[in-house]
Amino acid sequence: MRTRVLCSQVLDATPQERSQGVYQCGPASVNAIREGDVDLNFDMPFIFAEVNADRITWIYNASNGSQKQNGVDTRSIGQFISTKAVGSYSRMDVTEKYKYPEGSGEERQVQQRAMKKLKPSASIRPTSAESEEGEGSSPSISGRFKVNGVLEVGQEVSLVLLLKNQSQDRKTVAVHMTAWTIVYNGTLVHEVWKDSAIISLESEEEVQHPVKISYGQYEKYLKADNMIRTTAICKLADEDEVVVERDLVLDNPTLILEVLDQAQVQKPLNVQMIFSNPLNEPVKDCVLMVEGSGLLRGNLKIDVPALRPKEQSKVRFEILPTRSGTKQLLADFSCNKFPAIKAMLSIDVAE
Repeated sequence: MRTRVLCSQVLDATPQERSQGVYQCGPASVNAIREGDVDLNFDMPFIFAEVNADRITWIYNASNGSQKQNGVDTRSIGQFISTKAVGSYSRMDVTEKYKYPEGSGEERQVQQRAMKKLKPSASIRPTSAESEEGEGSSPSISGRFKVNGVLEVGQEVSLVLLLKNQSQDRKTVAVHMTAWTIVYNGTLVHEVWKDSAIISLESEEEVQHPVKISYGQYEKYLKADNMIRTTAICKLADEDEVVVERDLVLDNPTLILEVLDQAQVQKPLNVQMIFSNPLNEPVKDCVLMVEGSGLLRGNLKIDVPALRPKEQSKVRFEILPTRSGTKQLLADFSCNKFPAIKAMLSIDVAE
C-alpha cells in the first residue's frame, strides 16, 4: 500500500446498497478519494461518485425511446461534505479533505484521472466550466424554481417557475412541467403533477408561472425521504431545450420531548411527548419508540391513540437513568401518514 493512502478511512456501517453482495461500504482512503485513485479498495468508485461526480442531464423521448445529452453540471455534487464536530453537535465542513476546490484545475484533473482508471480504453473528453461554455451558443433564456411559503408534509407545495429572457429579442417558450416523488438517490417513484404552458418573454423580461401541488396529489406516493423533484423543459425555436430542475424536501411535523423532573441516577424520571396532527384527516396506527443509553434498558414501545384532524397528543412515560452525565433520549414516532418522525433530547443526569 502506498504511503499516501495510510490516512483517514471512509466507513459506512449502515449502507443502503450492497457491496460484494453484503451491506457494507469501505474502508476507503480519504486521500485516495481526493486524488481519484478509484482502482484501490474498497468501494472507491462508489464513494468517489458521491463526492465528485459530474451530473449529466439527458432528455428522454418516451414516444420513440431516443435520448440526448442536454448539459453537464460539474459543480453540484459534493457540496458541504460534513461530519459532526468533536465535543458538540455542530457541523464541521470536511469538503477540502475529499476534493480539491470545486472547479479548480486540480479538481478537474482528478476527475479525469478517475474516469481513465474506470474506463481505460475509452476516449475521455475533459469537462470544465470553460469547455462547456465553448460548446455552442449560450441559451437565450434562464430559469429556476422558487419556493413560496413553507414546505411541509400535509400542505400544498407552492412554487413559481421564474423564466428570464437574456436576449434583446422577443421569445416564445413552450414549457412542459412535471413533479415526481423521489427517494434519496434520485430514483423516480411516481408522477404526481404535470402542466404545460406557452410563455411569451419580451426583451430581458422575467415572468413568474405559478406551480401548485396539492397534498392529495402527492400523499400516496411520498416516501420516507419526503422528496419531490420538479422539472421544467423549456423549448424555443431553433435552440436547445433549457432544463430547470429542483429537488424539494418536505418537513415532517415537529415531535417535542420534555423532561418534567430533575434527572438523577436511579430515580424515575417523567418525560412527555407532544405531537400535533397537522392534517385535515385523522391519523391512526400511532406508535412511539424510545431509547437512550444510560436512560433506559432496551427500547420502550408506546401505542398512541389515533388523533383527529388538527388534534394534539400528549403522552407521558417514565424512564430510569442508570448513569450520570449528559445522555441522549431518542424518540421515533410513526403512524399511517408519517412513517418516521424523529426527535432527540439531551438530559443532564445528576449523581
